[in-house]
Amino acid sequence: MMPSRKPIANHETLFDWTGPVPAYGECAGVDVRGIIHALPLVNLSASRAELLDYFSNGWALTEVLFSGLANEEAFIKRPYHQLRHPMIFYFAHPVAVYVNKLRVAGLLDKPVNAAFEALFEVGVDEMRWDDLHEGSQHVWPSVAEVAAYRKQVYDIIVDLIKHHPFLSDDHLPITPQSPMWALVMGFEHERIHLETSSVLIRELPLEYVRVPDAWPALASTQVAVKPARMIERTASVVQLGKPRDYPSFGWDNEYGSEQRAVRAFEASDTLISNAEFLEFVKAGGYSDERYWTREGWAWRRFRNIKWPTFWVQNGPAGSHLYKLRTVFELVDLPL
Repeated sequence: MMPSRKPIANHETLFDWTGPVPAYGECAGVDVRGIIHALPLVNLSASRAELLDYFSNGWALTEVLFSGLANEEAFIKRPYHQLRHPMIFYFAHPVAVYVNKLRVAGLLDKPVNAAFEALFEVGVDEMRWDDLHEGSQHVWPSVAEVAAYRKQVYDIIVDLIKHHPFLSDDHLPITPQSPMWALVMGFEHERIHLETSSVLIRELPLEYVRVPDAWPALASTQVAVKPARMIERTASVVQLGKPRDYPSFGWDNEYGSEQRAVRAFEASDTLISNAEFLEFVKAGGYSDERYWTREGWAWRRFRNIKWPTFWVQNGPAGSHLYKLRTVFELVDLPL
């Protein structure tokens, strides 16, 4: 057995854990080292225990991610591009959506915190990347106030999963016609925001973040890079769409059936490595419009970028020496 690694203690975070403590044996998805991992997509015929594990795992993933914010200011500092709310919004947003969707479905009969459920319901819809929301300012609640709200909602959802009759065997599987569809929608909505929030945290200055103990370490990728091999694909017709009886949750636009004709093309047999993309940067790819779409080129000019967003210059101009900003750290650029 690998040595255990304790999660960050409550006194070391800005909030108490409002759901399960991210520790082995106490939280679904935490391994013997104390590292948290996402559980596989839950089945719509899952038992109450399986649904509770999936819900609690997603909840804990969110809190482990946010435990990496080092101080209260990190929660209220707006991103440099002004296209999203500060992190305090995303700490509360999935919770407010749970409550509002469960109310619409008739599973809750009143608000938990009506002011929070109005403030945190709808995020920024940045239809244009250069449409800065300079005037969008709020007086945000404190981290402690949001954590208390999270605790209230967590307990309500746990009770619903454990006891609501619509999750008994004779009401399974959960379908889009079931009130419980709102519950599994909440599961997946929260997991979408793990991506949103991790990118926004990655954009914060390093002094605002720290590595949570339960966070997985960056895998070692300093291996020999084999040249990509191009594979030819002939023209074909592809079938898109998910059947209505698919055994896991889907968003509205995933269902139905549609065919699309695809022209012949070539694709590399591996992902493009940082080493290969570095050659593109060195060759002037960021200053040559022919390699960009119209919108992409306008974005590149607007931001005046010369290399990927999360590459950090680590030498004089023109040296093409970079480090990589991960969510919580600055590391050598893995090639």
